[in-house]
Amino acid sequence: MAHQAPTTESLRPAGSELPGLLAWMRRLRQRQSIASTIIPLALLWVGLSIASPHFFTVENISNILLQSSPLVLIAGGMTFALIAAEIDLSVGSVVALTGSMVALLTVGHHLPWPFAVLVAMAAGIVVGLVNSWFTTRLGMPSFVATLAMLGIARGAALLLTNGQSIYGLPPGFDFIGQGKIGPVPFPVVIAGVVLSGMHFLLTRTRLGLNIYGVGGNAEAARLAGVDVRHTKVIVLVLSAVMASLAGFIVAARLDAGSGTVGEDLLLDSIAAVVIGGTSLLGGVGRISGTVLGVVLIASIRNGLVLLNVSAFWQQVAIGSIILLAVSLDHLAKERS
Repeated sequence: MAHQAPTTESLRPAGSELPGLLAWMRRLRQRQSIASTIIPLALLWVGLSIASPHFFTVENISNILLQSSPLVLIAGGMTFALIAAEIDLSVGSVVALTGSMVALLTVGHHLPWPFAVLVAMAAGIVVGLVNSWFTTRLGMPSFVATLAMLGIARGAALLLTNGQSIYGLPPGFDFIGQGKIGPVPFPVVIAGVVLSGMHFLLTRTRLGLNIYGVGGNAEAARLAGVDVRHTKVIVLVLSAVMASLAGFIVAARLDAGSGTVGEDLLLDSIAAVVIGGTSLLGGVGRISGTVLGVVLIASIRNGLVLLNVSAFWQQVAIGSIILLAVSLDHLAKERS
């Protein structure tokens, strides 16, 4: 009997499962990535605990988690983008833009802060839509489109605030960045809930499967019936939304909106995502790995501060970690 050529339907994964061999390979690589992050993190914590008696305390660990909250939200969105073989360089500027908008609308125009948050979130979504339009409609690399948006959003934030910090945000809004639920800081609760939802979305839904497929091989995903353009729009908008949430937390913690905040969050988010096992070439990544990467980056920064190391050396350390992580990822790809 003659063999029938495979059709588009036969190429489409059934349910939410990848073909057995590919799924096994992806799970194996992700487990290896998680292990390769946990071990350095554990060694780092041991070393810093020996170097500084103030590091491994309940207060300092809580402080690390609190400081990590905006970064882990941004890194979560960046994980989705990188898995889909895209990147968003505008996230730090979106943090400044949304925080500045909330401050201007509440302090300058005396609007209720929930309304200001909705307006600022809408602005963040527009940024994501513009990024995705240039990327998916005009075929512009997301690196270029979001790099341009980095400057546009930063400039808009500085224009809104006239280059000054706007202080005195209304009561109630500060709870987003400074409140607690029991002993747990509210930003940590926000990050935990949002990242849990993102993990579910990535691992238990058809959208998550499509994101992996688009990042692994966009043409094969298209032949399997995946709307590649729509999937990329979703990941770039989601990245902007996560940056907007981070902007609200940063503004609430500082009790001010400023066009200069968030500049270090881009580098740290890329470092955390790559350290957590997400490939810059797409198709591989995991939210749990990103969370570990964020904790590692935050621990390095916190430990260097406790050891009175210059902030300039922190940038050198983070940049070096990115180079090392990308090099290891490239070598792993070649071996595969």
